Amino acid sequence: MKCPSCGTELAKEFYEKVIDFRCPGCGGRIMTISGLRTLCADPDFANMLWHTAQYGYSQIGPVCTSCGKTMRRVTLPLSGMALELDICCACRLVWFDPGELGRIPLPKPGEELPPKAREVLAMRQVEAVEETSASDDGAPDERWKYLVGLLGMPVELDAPECRRKPIITWGIAAVCLVVFALTFGNFQEVIDNWGFIPAQWTRHGGLTILTSMFLHVGIFHLVGNLYFLMIFGDNVEDEFGRFKYIALLIASGLCATLLYGIFNSGSEIPCVGASGFISGVIAFYAICFPKVRLSLMLWARSFMVAILSGRNWLAMPAWGAFVIWMILQIVGAAMSKPGTGGVAYMAHIGGALPGILFAIYYRCRQKTQYQDASKSLDDLKNVRNL
Repeated sequence: MKCPSCGTELAKEFYEKVIDFRCPGCGGRIMTISGLRTLCADPDFANMLWHTAQYGYSQIGPVCTSCGKTMRRVTLPLSGMALELDICCACRLVWFDPGELGRIPLPKPGEELPPKAREVLAMRQVEAVEETSASDDGAPDERWKYLVGLLGMPVELDAPECRRKPIITWGIAAVCLVVFALTFGNFQEVIDNWGFIPAQWTRHGGLTILTSMFLHVGIFHLVGNLYFLMIFGDNVEDEFGRFKYIALLIASGLCATLLYGIFNSGSEIPCVGASGFISGVIAFYAICFPKVRLSLMLWARSFMVAILSGRNWLAMPAWGAFVIWMILQIVGAAMSKPGTGGVAYMAHIGGALPGILFAIYYRCRQKTQYQDASKSLDDLKNVRNL
């Protein structure tokens, strides 16, 4: 690995028990974002740095010598001064100019790790750098994702790490599983009684609008919905906040049911499934995490070749996958006849609309906060120059 500033070959070193790579020429250092989290006394600093680089509210930095992609230059306030760092979102690497790493808040001195533990930690971090540098072919780095890809579902390649447990997402998934277990073997009767029927939307006092969201017609319907909820919902809940996340789920579910009911007003066929509010989660994810890559396994080669070579995958940014998905929903809705059953394309479109609106609001608010922070830094610089 070479220095992004002067091109000198970097040398592996330790900095406060965390492995990094130092440039002998200019004295700059580079380390992984996970190493920075380990180093920091305040983990929110590393998370703020990574999220700012992901959202794109930053300047263009130098070219990453590991993957060849452009790094993002992020400016953050630290101890009353501006700190400019270059981050490669593909490799998850952070570049520190000379003296910048010393300004990072460090934990209080404690008991030192044994030499063997330090060596194991260092080797693991080196492996992480090598793995992220070799991930440009679209292949996932975890073997269980190959099975998911074989089933035709996308996998995340470089999603940001969650700062807290997605309790709401887990809770919604648990409710769907419990309802499915209780109705197992008696699906049709339950769906006929508690599914949403557009021509009879006032049944049970309108309660079917809610109950229909947690009913599924079979195991594949359930597993597919819960998979998308789990891989997208955890990041959305972590980023948006639990109470706002609940509001997003409610708004998306209601809008999905409303739009489906309007376009199928005379239908007597029950509509069930969680895909309505999950569509809102997907839309929010695509807009707020646009640079996260989603990868699909191709069928041109065999499954064993995909495992051995890792070259049977097609990766695309989340925003691109969402655009393709929305086009498919619109085409499917245009080609389907109202009241004939099948996939509820209009429910998917209706559920995605609140997700888009919530995400636009959130991104605009983030941009305003970032501009306010940048203005404060500029004012601070002007005061120093007086």
